[in-house]
Amino acid sequence: MFISQACFEGDKIIEHKIITKLQKTLKETINVQGLISTECWSKENKDRVEYVLVTKWENKEHFKKWLTREEHVEEHKEMNKQKKQGSQEELQFKKILRQYEVTNIVSS
Repeated sequence: MFISQACFEGDKIIEHKIITKLQKTLKETINVQGLISTECWSKENKDRVEYVLVTKWENKEHFKKWLTREEHVEEHKEMNKQKKQGSQEELQFKKILRQYEVTNIVSS
């Protein structure tokens, strides 16, 4: 089993941008081969919010296949192109990616 965790953190004032990004990603995970489950977690404090999207996959290869799909790769190419040209708005939230594989640890 393979777990991917994408954490988005930012000021409450841009929470709608984070939610919009998560909604788009959630739509893109519907009926994807090898996806076991998807959960979205949130936490907030004074003026910051954090959303964590956790996807659980049958294996890392299924995740890689979903991540490297043509429309996703093209979207990132376009974002990088716009960033270089100075026409893309700078991200106002921090994104942290973590990935885990199941491990069997036997007690001694």
